[in-house]
Amino acid sequence: MFLSFLFKKKNPKDEKLKRQLEEIIGFKPKELLYYKMALRHSSANKKQKEIRYNNERLEFLGDSVISTVASAMLYEKYPNAPEGILSVLRSMLVSRKSLNRVASELGLIRLMQYKEGKNNEIKNITGNSFEALVGAIYFDKGYAACEIFVNKIFDKYFDVANLMKHNTDYKSRLLQYSQKEKFALVIDTFESMEACEKLYHFETEICIDGKFVATGKGWTKKEAEQMASLSALKYLGRE
Repeated sequence: MFLSFLFKKKNPKDEKLKRQLEEIIGFKPKELLYYKMALRHSSANKKQKEIRYNNERLEFLGDSVISTVASAMLYEKYPNAPEGILSVLRSMLVSRKSLNRVASELGLIRLMQYKEGKNNEIKNITGNSFEALVGAIYFDKGYAACEIFVNKIFDKYFDVANLMKHNTDYKSRLLQYSQKEKFALVIDTFESMEACEKLYHFETEICIDGKFVATGKGWTKKEAEQMASLSALKYLGRE
């Protein structure tokens, strides 16, 4: 394998690393080289020619896998939630802050190869390594194993139902912000019909200080107001 020159043959630390990884991911790694790569930050490279031999490419892959698993989980868990709310929830789950916290809880930093320095943010290094770890699992065991592992992480470290309840009430957040900033807020919701679909739905328009800033549609009045409020918060730079 092309990585073998970097991580030559087995050493006494390999079995220990396998046990440590098994505690974290729930199964024994088959191809340890992928995991060694996932735990090797670019700052560990001593020479410029070694620049490829770090976890950045696995991080790129793992980021996509985590996002896909999160999307599928939310899609199944909240069948009636509109795309905008699902996107916000997903962004919370896969944010840098969230992944840094997960990596810290898993203790990945104790397994990593990296060089400390003023340009190295330990939290981000470990968060990136979590993404790379998922990338390693993908190559070692396939997507199904990634899905099982990432969903276990979501279940253990995130209260998704609570996030849904307290972080997606955009109308309340918009009202509170309007009171704080003392601007005139008008939320107008009306029943509408798409001519092409001939289906009734609700549409909400929002004006701030007399200026139209956002609109939202939904099959219920509440859904339309939430989507319009989300757009208004984005317009205000609050989301």
